[in-house]
Amino acid sequence: MRNINVQIGTFEFAYNGIMSDVIFDTRVTPWKLIFIKRSGQDILTLFIEGYHFIINGDKKYKEFIEYFNISGKKGSFSIADFLNSFSNAIPASYVLDNKKREKIIRYDILDDKSEGIYPIGLKNWELIHANNPELPLNKYHRSSENLMKTRELYPKIYSVIKDMDITVMYGKEPNENTPSLEEGII
Repeated sequence: MRNINVQIGTFEFAYNGIMSDVIFDTRVTPWKLIFIKRSGQDILTLFIEGYHFIINGDKKYKEFIEYFNISGKKGSFSIADFLNSFSNAIPASYVLDNKKREKIIRYDILDDKSEGIYPIGLKNWELIHANNPELPLNKYHRSSENLMKTRELYPKIYSVIKDMDITVMYGKEPNENTPSLEEGII
């Protein structure tokens, strides 16, 4: 995912008859993989360091084989086959849509001031401060969390506002501003 400039993303992965949604989070070191089973909502968290899976200890290995319903019989499982299957499931390109945004927000809301995923408006703090000189200059600015959330969920908007003091307001439902904001047209 890092190779396609995505710090946190999601994709589908099927292995041994188990269908999962995978959250791939490269914002942390080691990188984190969260497998969320579609039937039953079981969760398995694995880590990747230096492009290598980390499965430390018997307990974690047992979680891994139980999650993917792998037989414990000798010779019945090949980690190389699993890794090949996983590598082939990682998308070569990544297009964010609302379904993916919802999965990411369920894993990490990215900004604890707003659980919404739909951009519904903007606050231009430079303009607000210019029109309201009584406001203290050390308050009322875009938060780093808001900018990071915008970067992960709406790269087009991010590219337009990244160097400006603009907050993207998020809602749980889209409004009349959402389509133009989603396209990065401000």
